[in-house]
Amino acid sequence: MATRLGLFALGVGRQQLLQRRALGAVVARQTTPLRYSRFSTSSISRSSPSTNPTTEPNGQPKKKSPHVSFYSVYGRALSKVMLMSLLIYQGFYYGWMYLEHLEVKHEKEGEIEALEQKIKEFQEEKTGQKAAST
Repeated sequence: MATRLGLFALGVGRQQLLQRRALGAVVARQTTPLRYSRFSTSSISRSSPSTNPTTEPNGQPKKKSPHVSFYSVYGRALSKVMLMSLLIYQGFYYGWMYLEHLEVKHEKEGEIEALEQKIKEFQEEKTGQKAAST
């Protein structure tokens, strides 16, 4: 028999669990899998038919907007694609920045070595001029 924590992880709420216990339903003998019970329209639903927002006052079901139905079907997939593309973009961006940082660092190090070499040459010329003048 499933534990309360296991049922919670599968999306079974406290109210549904209490209703199942009150009805004497055994979780193991369920006709629909637990993962679909959250979305079922059975009598164990959370909302009563009188306050159901999917029906109009005259009892006819409301028509969903095309936008709502599109995003209810494809919303999770689109959000996953957007998140993954954002993460991949950020990875490449930070990689590019790191490579540019290394390039600038190597350029500056080369410039510093060239300037140090010029300083050594000037010092050798200066010491050579002093030795020649004395």
